[in-house]
Amino acid sequence: MRQVSTVLIIVYGIAVLVVVAWPTPVDSGSGGLLFRALRVLHQHGLPEFVSYNVVEFAANIAMFVPLGVLIALLFGPRWWWVTIVACLALSISIEVYQYQFLPYRYATVRDVLANSAGGAIGAIAAVIAIAWLRRSWVEEEPR
Repeated sequence: MRQVSTVLIIVYGIAVLVVVAWPTPVDSGSGGLLFRALRVLHQHGLPEFVSYNVVEFAANIAMFVPLGVLIALLFGPRWWWVTIVACLALSISIEVYQYQFLPYRYATVRDVLANSAGGAIGAIAAVIAIAWLRRSWVEEEPR
């Protein structure tokens, strides 16, 4: 399981790095489309508080959930907190990089919070899944 987790972390990590190191905001070409889609969805009952900022915040959370799962699988459930620390450190590093080297990107504390929350959600989900699988395996063993 560790070898698979390691390979997946590398592949997923490269994908995340491409997104966060892109010189302009990755949604810059689709921003108008997103605003139009939100306007239509609002007209059809989507609550008004679901704005571009909410969608962007949720996307940052979603981007780090798989990373949280994979790191937690790599280190195991006893070390779940390492996942949260690693996601926090990675997120801070990303925002510092964007601030220092990408003038068209926006480095924010909000992104750090969203990314870290996503990593924590992924870690907790992985720990719960591991515990559930272990318990079901123990219950299936012949006595």
